[in-house]
Amino acid sequence: MKDDVWHVSSAVVSVMPGAMEAVLAEIGQHQNVEVHGRDERRVVVTIEGRSSGELGEKLTQINLINGVLGANMVFEHAEKLE
Repeated sequence: MKDDVWHVSSAVVSVMPGAMEAVLAEIGQHQNVEVHGRDERRVVVTIEGRSSGELGEKLTQINLINGVLGANMVFEHAEKLE
């Protein structure tokens, strides 16, 4: 059953110069998305959810934030909930 599996992915978000704080604020509005690191132009996030589709939808939403040049999934893991 789909609901018995929890998915976790990581992604790197590339940000336009001068847009970092606004992008971080927008990312912070998304449930199950957490910032784990950043430098001047990139943000590393994890995205959690109940399906690969849910993770992909969140990644698409992040890609559409003003100031984001691109958000690319790096890793995905899924495991059964106990």
